[in-house]
Amino acid sequence: MYIYSSDRNSFGVARSYRLPKHRSTPLHDPDQLTTPDDVADSTRPPPNPVSPTGDQHQFGPFHSKSAFSLAEWYWQSPSKSCSDFQALISILKDSDFSLTDVVKIDWKAVFKALGSNREDLPDTDASWIRDDGWKRTHISIDIPFHKYMKDPGIRTFAVGTFHHRSIVSIIKEKLLSKKDFQRFHYYPYRATWKRTEGNPEVEIYGEAYSSAAFRDAYSEVQRRPTTEENKGLERVVVALMFWSDATQLTSFGGASLWPCYLFFGNESKYMRGEPSKHLGYHVAYFLKLPDKLNDHLKDRNQGKLPTDTLFTYCKKELFHKQWSILLDRELVDAMRDGLVLECPDGHRRCFYPRIFTYSADYPEKQVVLSPHRYQLLTSNRALISGMRNNGGAPCHRCLIKKSNLFQLGAPTDTERTRKRRNASQEQSDILEAYKAIQNGYAVSSNKVEDILKWQSLVPRQTAFATELHGLNFHLASTLVVDILHEFEIGVWKTLYIHLMRILDAFSTGRDALTLSAELDARYRETPAFGRDTIRKFPLNASQMKRKAARDYEDLLQCAIPAFEGLLPEMHSATLMPLLFICAQWHALAKLRLHNDFTLDLLEYTTMQLGAQMRRFHRDTCSKIATKELQKEADARAKREAKERKGNGSTARKPATLGIFTIKFHFLGDYVPIIRKYGTTDSFSTQMGELYHRDPKSWFPRTDRKAYEEQLSHIERRQSRLLPPSLRYSIGASQNLPLSLNVFLPGEGAHKDPYLVDFLPKLKQHLLPRLLEKMGLTVDDVTREAWHHVCLQGNRLYSHKIMRLNYTTYDVRRDGDIIHVDTPRSNIMLLNSRYSRSTLGLQPAYLHARVLGIFHANVSLAKAAQLSREPSPASLHRIEFLWVQWYTFHQATTPFALDCVSLRPPGVDSLDFLEPTTALRAVHLIPRFALGRLRTPILTSRAVIPHGWAQWKAYYVNKFADRDMFMRYQFGMSVGHTYMHAASFPVSTVPAIPPDFDHCLDALLEEPHHLTSPLDATPTPLTSPPGEGIRRNMTRAGECAPGDGEVRLCNITKSRSADQGGPDSHSRTTLTLTTRRTLMLKRISMKIPKMNSKKPRRH
Repeated sequence: MYIYSSDRNSFGVARSYRLPKHRSTPLHDPDQLTTPDDVADSTRPPPNPVSPTGDQHQFGPFHSKSAFSLAEWYWQSPSKSCSDFQALISILKDSDFSLTDVVKIDWKAVFKALGSNREDLPDTDASWIRDDGWKRTHISIDIPFHKYMKDPGIRTFAVGTFHHRSIVSIIKEKLLSKKDFQRFHYYPYRATWKRTEGNPEVEIYGEAYSSAAFRDAYSEVQRRPTTEENKGLERVVVALMFWSDATQLTSFGGASLWPCYLFFGNESKYMRGEPSKHLGYHVAYFLKLPDKLNDHLKDRNQGKLPTDTLFTYCKKELFHKQWSILLDRELVDAMRDGLVLECPDGHRRCFYPRIFTYSADYPEKQVVLSPHRYQLLTSNRALISGMRNNGGAPCHRCLIKKSNLFQLGAPTDTERTRKRRNASQEQSDILEAYKAIQNGYAVSSNKVEDILKWQSLVPRQTAFATELHGLNFHLASTLVVDILHEFEIGVWKTLYIHLMRILDAFSTGRDALTLSAELDARYRETPAFGRDTIRKFPLNASQMKRKAARDYEDLLQCAIPAFEGLLPEMHSATLMPLLFICAQWHALAKLRLHNDFTLDLLEYTTMQLGAQMRRFHRDTCSKIATKELQKEADARAKREAKERKGNGSTARKPATLGIFTIKFHFLGDYVPIIRKYGTTDSFSTQMGELYHRDPKSWFPRTDRKAYEEQLSHIERRQSRLLPPSLRYSIGASQNLPLSLNVFLPGEGAHKDPYLVDFLPKLKQHLLPRLLEKMGLTVDDVTREAWHHVCLQGNRLYSHKIMRLNYTTYDVRRDGDIIHVDTPRSNIMLLNSRYSRSTLGLQPAYLHARVLGIFHANVSLAKAAQLSREPSPASLHRIEFLWVQWYTFHQATTPFALDCVSLRPPGVDSLDFLEPTTALRAVHLIPRFALGRLRTPILTSRAVIPHGWAQWKAYYVNKFADRDMFMRYQFGMSVGHTYMHAASFPVSTVPAIPPDFDHCLDALLEEPHHLTSPLDATPTPLTSPPGEGIRRNMTRAGECAPGDGEVRLCNITKSRSADQGGPDSHSRTTLTLTTRRTLMLKRISMKIPKMNSKKPRRH
């Protein structure tokens, strides 16, 4: 092999290729064809409809362009919009459109032919079809009946018709496509990054085709035996990435589909993540066990349903029978000897398919096995790996016991590396257990359980183990992590629900004060950010109604301001660091570009996450008696009623944190998997979830009976039919002119504090910029030359919106919208005073509120020309921002957010900026715990007031998105080139001290009785309230206290201001009044007491 290394680009990134000896440079590099539009995440125009390409007959089964265009319009979207109607009008207005060609067509017959396979049509009508289409295979499963059942032995049961495509056919379709060839990577590479010459070189992890797994596979296929067919040909790896997950096709009813999608790791993950690119292929629609299986089993078991274990076996049997069909002989031969094809560039190559990843959820999208009395729920990942769901050793990668899942990140968490699963030993045990079943033992018998239970296995070999035997394929390594189901709607959702239970435990009855109401009020006050980065929260965030994973992600990213101070100080001190660590872990795990520094930081954060979660369980959860939420109790009652055919109890039962599950354990696998396969967005199940939109949109076009086959036809029909470099952008219109008289400050009591020295400061700002446009410098004029700056017509032109374009941390282009007079008017910019020497004294960024976006037509007049209008030729358009500065308050602990406060209007707080100095928009969230300002900020006729600016302080939400997060990880960001300067510090990852408390005793301590925080004599309390609590107290009949009042969250003994703490300088010490004390004591009587039972082991 020949090593080819590229030069470093402007970001400090270099590539290293291992090429065949006869090639010195990569023959085909898709990245050389990359355009600015390809790396622009937010400025890309909507895709054009897919038109026929390649060597297909021009119009397929249609005989004219008019008919093809009309059919393409019909199948491009299931429901037509106004834009679709306009597209139809464009078709009809086309000079080539012929009404005669359209009306004489038998559309029903043509549409049927469009979705048919080649073998379904006469040879004369099928010549235009180049793909193999969909296949239909009848599926039967082998069910073992033990010796005590009627007619014992292995018996066959017919399930139904399996709709699927040939994987090799899809591979050929991809490799022979001229359009896809341009973006298909043939050569893997190792990418490295070096910030400056004096910094160490680190590896970059991102795309699948630059991953260690791809490089290893490439080296492996070069060593494959040579055959007559592939002799002397270049060998290429085809990375197959599978997704499968069941989905509901309708909001109501039982119609569901279990699709399997195929993506190619040779293509960029950014393009694969766009459903409009159509880079995901529908491979199969998996069957589920039919209703008639119940009757069949009852007939064999004396009228009774057998155990759930047999249903589990049948489910796995059916699933792997279908995969045995997909892993056909043609695919196995291609994986062993290669697939020789002539590529669109004219070169013959030998392609070796390799299964890289299989993305599936664990327990969230559970599959219903028995549609009759019992519902047996099995996770997709357990189904694929051949393991029992929620067994004693639940991990498919290691043999960790269920009782040790809580040890994430601790020194004792060694099973994941020391006790790895042995595939050959497992297959041997499975075969031994299956022989026992063949000899008449039940699937759930002790004979079988003694062999398999300790490894949580089931007595059925996977299709991957049987069909791919001898190809050195390991299924467990392809089952990659899944941040969507494991964390966002897994660990974090579980924590969030329990926080709602804790708030409920510290709240009152229905008609009085509740902490969840305050939480809802805070989330409602949290501003949105970006196009859809953080959406506006609903009225009741605590109700969690119909929330998707993106909604829980938003809740996490804004959780710190929302939860601050809601709990007593002793519990809040535990919760706030946990929320910070959860947000940091989530941000790191979802990075689209990693390097060795960020992975080390993720590993450190994982250790902290395990310790903080166990500390929260020990110091808070075990000391508070929590019950189910009412909606949880109602849902449980419905399940119980359905299972028992009676009324379930809606009484709320005790509920614990319950977070130390297999999902919690999986969080420790992210670092090694990212190092091997690339970043999580490349194989996240979120990509498969996006592609569910297609079958869901097609379903209304079926007759809702035997719809799997109809969906396969629709899929074929659609498949066969089928500037960001600017730094910023401000509108060019002059529709909102403002006379300079508007900006005169006035006199005496009517003097506007915002407009003092407005015009002098504006002209002083414009002078050097004007001189630069004129080819001059400030040295060419006198100090008082700003007096000679003239604005055409004595006018400024106002704009409401400015777009800021920027380079992201992963070297792509994105943009923010700055909207004046809304919460989206805050920006961040570099602090020129920041350097290594001022580290800790000066912030890296300055923050400002944009009061106005303007442009002016400016010229420089000589003293003799002041009395007349300057000529148009001397005018220059200059754009600028009018801003109000924030004061920065650095966080006093490592696990806290920085804060800012808006400076009162004055000469030092108002300024003018060149738009290019703004880095990007910043997400500021009010610090609700400190409350609003006692004296509202002064208003101005030039500034539209809004309530969002009336808070005492704001958190700088660095978790708003991944790019914002990386701007605070100094020395770790590839795309933020300003961080490469010597003024920024080098990257550092905190170390875990030797005496660090991992809180491994968290699940071993005896629970404490809950001591009501209100039983004690009233003591001085701290921290003013949030507005939601104040409003509720007023409605409950209490007087509305002034600034610095007591909140319900502080109804316990807490540290007073003189005891210190990160915010002790900004708190006010008060004493409860007698009336309020009585009210709070009434609240405390409704807080439940914890019993003395031992905590459940997780």
